[in-house]
Amino acid sequence: MTDEQHRSRSTSSRSDHFQETNPGPSPPHSSNDPDQSLGERSEGSDDSSQSAESMDEVEETLSYLAKHGGVRYLNTLLAAAVPPGSEIPDTCNIREWSFKDIMRMPSAQQKDWIDACRQELDSLRERRVYDLVNPPQGQRVIKNRWVFDQKTDGRKRARLVAKGFSQVEGIDYDNVFSPVIRYESVRLMIALAAQQQWHMTSIDIKTAFLYGELDEELFMEQPEGFAVKGHKHKVFRLKRALYGLKQAALQWWKALDKSMERLGFRRTKSDSGIFILTSSHGPCVIVIVYVDDAIFMGPDRHFTNRKKAQFMKEWDCRDLGDTKEFLWMRIHRQGTLISLEQKDYL
Repeated sequence: MTDEQHRSRSTSSRSDHFQETNPGPSPPHSSNDPDQSLGERSEGSDDSSQSAESMDEVEETLSYLAKHGGVRYLNTLLAAAVPPGSEIPDTCNIREWSFKDIMRMPSAQQKDWIDACRQELDSLRERRVYDLVNPPQGQRVIKNRWVFDQKTDGRKRARLVAKGFSQVEGIDYDNVFSPVIRYESVRLMIALAAQQQWHMTSIDIKTAFLYGELDEELFMEQPEGFAVKGHKHKVFRLKRALYGLKQAALQWWKALDKSMERLGFRRTKSDSGIFILTSSHGPCVIVIVYVDDAIFMGPDRHFTNRKKAQFMKEWDCRDLGDTKEFLWMRIHRQGTLISLEQKDYL
């Protein structure tokens, strides 16, 4: 026998010995097909055998798989037990959630947030914020994202926000400055209301930025998860301002200023967030506005409420009743005393 034949026979002998002493792992009660999954093997058994299966048998199978390195079977079990990306988003950072985070939630929680998204889209349609058109050639299409929030009363809110950082100055917008009331002015007006014993009542203007009309022609992608069926390739041509656009705050302020003028109010020169309705006897109603929050105050409760009602006919608002909060300041009133609390800032 040659040396080459001897080495070949020796290698073959060692291979046969390895196969005899190291058979491949096979879980207990397995079928002839080693690639068949645990779920497939159990399908053939009748209902009585399934109901008779004890926890000891399950633990025995898992121990066997772990001991013999049944990676394929373990991966199957783990995938079934914990689907990838099934963890619930952190509720402490709701504003950082994406739409994908919402879709990973349990169906009950997911429904509430999806309903909030639909309400936002309904508001856009009611305000005629956009037209659905074919993508323009040679023009920039702005992206968007969903921003989620939960109010102190538990209401869930979804806002479709344009990614305004992709806008180009001189093309997509010109002026962006929008005046807002100063904190010193707010404190001064509240002090005046306390001194004169004026009535104070508040409103929240819903989707305020959607009222501002755009001077530029802007196009935006359809929102994630809500593309129109059969028209997914189309885009929004924006006719009104949308949250996130560079010029959104300015366009809303212009619309607000015209509205207050129609109601007989005059904007003060010292602070553009204060509007005054006067008569021969002095100021009748003073309105202080910060973006979409407003306080109506005046010496006559009924007349002040009537002017607030006229304002609410022009804009979709939520009546907050007597003023208890403004710009995260808690307002407490006891007789002639009004105290401000700002612990939310701490």
